[in-house]
Amino acid sequence: MDLELDQRISELIGQCGGDLWGVADLAGLSPLPGDGVRVDLAPFPRAVSIAVFFPKTIIQDLLAGPSLTYLYEYNILNARLDDLALRVSNLLQKTSHAAYPIPASQRHGRDRMQSIFSHRMAAHLAGLGWIGKSCCLITPQAGPRVRLVTVLTDAPLAPGAPLAPACGDCLACVRACPPHAIKGVEFHPNQPLSERLDPAACSSYKDKVRDRWGKRCCGLCLAVCPVGM
Repeated sequence: MDLELDQRISELIGQCGGDLWGVADLAGLSPLPGDGVRVDLAPFPRAVSIAVFFPKTIIQDLLAGPSLTYLYEYNILNARLDDLALRVSNLLQKTSHAAYPIPASQRHGRDRMQSIFSHRMAAHLAGLGWIGKSCCLITPQAGPRVRLVTVLTDAPLAPGAPLAPACGDCLACVRACPPHAIKGVEFHPNQPLSERLDPAACSSYKDKVRDRWGKRCCGLCLAVCPVGM
């Protein structure tokens, strides 16, 4: 393992505004239906996962309804994460390693609900948190109030260990979901997303919010989660 490179990445992420980071071992990772693995992972046995915390007070605004401030901060965080991913990718390239930054927020498909790689899965495998019943990554420090980005790489970095699900009997996100898209099922590896979430219902509800408010917005599953508050 390249401990010197590990330290350089850690310092870079800290200096540029990252709050958490870790390394995921992608060996043996198979696509999860609905989670959107659409990148050839063969050249990339590792993934650097980076998280930036969302201000808790801004997330709490969503309890009263859609928030323009939330959407503004959402875009700001995505830009920071994309910048972090590019900086880490450039560092890896300068040290003769391959790097493939995955955009923080880029959706594909007719329903615009799929990505080319699951940031949640990378963060989970890196040990940043567990995938909760809401299908969000839940971190011990901030709950689901984080944004994520991923850099695929062949660098020999030491991987973290996934955290076990710790939602317990909590169903706060299930009860708060307006379209009842969250099914309350605990995450298990190799489980289709459809067993835990109805993505079409989630997307359709956000479309209805846009029709009456002007922007797609919800985030109640983030606001009600008690972890990290």
